[in-house]
Amino acid sequence: MLIGVVGLNGSGKDTFASYLVEKYGFLHKDFGQEIRDELKSLGKNFLDRIEMINLGNERRKMFGADYWAKRLLKGYSKNKKLVLSSVRNPAEAETIISNGGIIVEVFASIETRFKRTVARVKKDPAYKHGDIVFEDFKNKELLEMKNPDPTKQQTLKCISMAKHKVDNNGSIKEFQKRIDELMNELMYSTN
Repeated sequence: MLIGVVGLNGSGKDTFASYLVEKYGFLHKDFGQEIRDELKSLGKNFLDRIEMINLGNERRKMFGADYWAKRLLKGYSKNKKLVLSSVRNPAEAETIISNGGIIVEVFASIETRFKRTVARVKKDPAYKHGDIVFEDFKNKELLEMKNPDPTKQQTLKCISMAKHKVDNNGSIKEFQKRIDELMNELMYSTN
């Protein structure tokens, strides 16, 4: 089973993926981590979203819009359980779908996502620190959502490709319950 997870910044994509690893035995690969690893290999010690976005876009432009998806799917076979988090380009989503996968959106309100992002940045030394302002958060998000360049982030198009949506506005237990409901539905429909 192959699942690609899409959602806006701070929605809970990695939390979703981690739960699939913990409870359902999935292997988790993260588009964002793949980009961070490549930045580190280029000698970047402190990372920020802009650097990550720029490298992701640069590689898509050089090697094709599906570059990151193909890289993460290397070695995948359909009898394995794999979840790919942080799908941000339609070519990535299409690559997942063409390999027999599905796209799942993790959704949370902008206020919830902003609070989570502020908390994450404050505790993660890998990110450049500074105050995150709500208006800046919204404006940066807009850049990721609707970019007309097919090699750049187009999160809204990816969201529109999702066959399932999981709400993550409540507690972690509520989120896990919704994930379990989705997994029961998916496992039932594939048998």
